[in-house]
Amino acid sequence: MAALTDLSDLINRLTGGNNGTPETLFFHKVGRVDGAAATNLIAGRVASLWSYDGFPSGGDVPTSAEIPTRSTDGALQFTAPGGSREKFLVSVGITSQAPGTYMLYDRVFQIGGLSGVSTSAQTVQGLTPTPALTRNTGGAGNVVFYEIYDLIGGSVRTLTMTYTDQDGNTGQTATINIGGSGFREISRAQRIPLAAGDTGVRAVESVQLDASTGVAGNFGITIGQPLAWIPVGSVGIGGWRDYTTGLPGIPAIDPNACLALLFIPGVTTPPEVYGAMTFVEK
Repeated sequence: MAALTDLSDLINRLTGGNNGTPETLFFHKVGRVDGAAATNLIAGRVASLWSYDGFPSGGDVPTSAEIPTRSTDGALQFTAPGGSREKFLVSVGITSQAPGTYMLYDRVFQIGGLSGVSTSAQTVQGLTPTPALTRNTGGAGNVVFYEIYDLIGGSVRTLTMTYTDQDGNTGQTATINIGGSGFREISRAQRIPLAAGDTGVRAVESVQLDASTGVAGNFGITIGQPLAWIPVGSVGIGGWRDYTTGLPGIPAIDPNACLALLFIPGVTTPPEVYGAMTFVEK
């Protein structure tokens, strides 16, 4: 696989030259989950748009540990690159009913069905990771967050995550609060900070609560590889990123990437989002 060499190379491929196969992916997500109004947001606190209705349709709540792909319901579905070519994201445009910042990421692992009342260690991938990651397997840059799929309890508890870091060190631990106002509602997502010095995750062995939150509900653990940030400063005004001239450069997209969005809102209104992403191959 070869990198894009310069602007002339990019323009050539964006206009279809040298098997550039340009593709623009349009998407539209609405502030509803399974037809019901989405939970109000909290300004500055992350929400997952995985289950939001729209195009593509909302992703199903995972019932077991799995590796989602571009074909998984809920993924922003692009065309896999042909031959030995690689796919690159060159621009994103988003307009939203709610101002804030969107994060595009590859959803490399997911599990649901975890309980907000259990105080036993709840298996995520296990000591021998099952399933093991198939994308960004070295772990560098991977982030972990819990997602609330069904309301858990109102008592604030400590969640301890046991994981394997980017260097293959097993038994690493990290903690975060879960439960209580702002940390229990459907679609809430909270990133779990890693141990000092760690820069990524290869696998999550288990999670454990120090006490019951009071309601079992349903939460899950997601491992994601961040790809791009897209800020939207005002309602109805488009946020635009051209990765040929701005950070993080031109992101390479794995052929099986499960592209999804997290949202850091500036208001409490669940967003209605229109957007488009442009890709090119080399």
